[in-house]
Amino acid sequence: MNAGAFGGKPQEVVTPESLLFDAAERIGRLREGRMALHLHLSRLLPANREEGRIRIAFRMFESMVSVYRGQIFLLSNSDIMLICKDAQLSDLDAIVYKLRALFSTDPLTYAEAADGADRFVSLYDLECDFDAFFDLCGEMRDAVRKIKADPAPPAKRLPLEATTLVQVLDGIGSTDIAGVVRRQACIRILDHDSAEVEFQEFYMSIADLQKVLAPDIDILSNRWLFQHLSQELDKQVLAALGESGLRAPPKAFSLNLNMSTIETPAFQTFEAQVRGRAGLVVEFQLLDIFNNLEGFFRARDRLRAHGHKSVLDGMTSVGLQFMDCELFDTDYVKLSWSSDMQDDIRTAEIQHALAPVGFDRVILARCETELAISWGLSLGIRMFQGRFLDSMVAATTMAVCEQSAACSQAQCTARHGLLTGPMRSECGNNDMLDLFPPLRVLR
Repeated sequence: MNAGAFGGKPQEVVTPESLLFDAAERIGRLREGRMALHLHLSRLLPANREEGRIRIAFRMFESMVSVYRGQIFLLSNSDIMLICKDAQLSDLDAIVYKLRALFSTDPLTYAEAADGADRFVSLYDLECDFDAFFDLCGEMRDAVRKIKADPAPPAKRLPLEATTLVQVLDGIGSTDIAGVVRRQACIRILDHDSAEVEFQEFYMSIADLQKVLAPDIDILSNRWLFQHLSQELDKQVLAALGESGLRAPPKAFSLNLNMSTIETPAFQTFEAQVRGRAGLVVEFQLLDIFNNLEGFFRARDRLRAHGHKSVLDGMTSVGLQFMDCELFDTDYVKLSWSSDMQDDIRTAEIQHALAPVGFDRVILARCETELAISWGLSLGIRMFQGRFLDSMVAATTMAVCEQSAACSQAQCTARHGLLTGPMRSECGNNDMLDLFPPLRVLR
């Protein structure tokens, strides 16, 4: 029973902000050699504030804590605060450099404020900046106190917790997983204005999965529990593809899988089903690689030993500035197109970063317009993915399909991306959806 039951002052709820404020108070009496680094992760775009990535960032500071007698605080808004003593600026710079790479898809990592200040990180020399730092700690503590006293209304969807995860897992058996699997071709442009499908990527539509599997549960609210869920979903996707009944197998299946899935019986069964009929490519997200480097290298080597290929997925033009893709030694590197890459300086930086990899191993993804294709070709990139290519595949298919008069190009594009369901069934020539006729390229 707390003191409030007897008319005394209620005990304050301990928060990361209150702990930080207490630490700042103690430091105020002995400031010599102390510094504080404030990582403003709350300013990231919502899509980039994934719990898994925040935890990776937090763990990246652990070495600083042990070496420089530091304290680290993960705040309620996902900001990270590090306090340390006698730290080398070069070590702090190195950590920040890696963190910019981790969040390189977000403008926060490279866009300065109007006054030229760095919006991603703030550094305080507590010998001379203590008052400003202490005021900030007090403001953050008071802001959280106010929120605790007047909490926001609950979210409409239940969070993914241990109990709700069990509900979701129980529902997988009765869910048509094939109905939420999507397909997109990776196109290799050849000489003489022709092109071919390098592989077909099969991935799960999370939005559709949410609707059919757990409409009342936010399955992305806890990355670590979603990781467990995704391992089970991997097995279901492999089973669905093995039984998909495609009219013609792709040249190669490309799958987004957890590293641990590579060593499961489900993966081995799928290997046996496609052996001699199609190649196998596995795509690894950069975030997952950061989270388990040892597991990544083991999975990559296992794939290579069995004649399969791997993709380093999730690279951006900003990320290339901080990371050597060649160190991961994957068969392909997938780079996401963005309009800022047209800038001459950015183009030169990308050329420099990808030259050791070899442009014949680079896939330019998220190509929405012909401009992206032209830019990639000018660098020597030959493999492309994106909606523009999807439309090109549909147009080529309709040009040789006897039933094309009954369809629009938008319908043909959408049907190419499906394995099953009413929309695909409505196609008058299902064989053409899987055959992918020879492609012509406009230059």
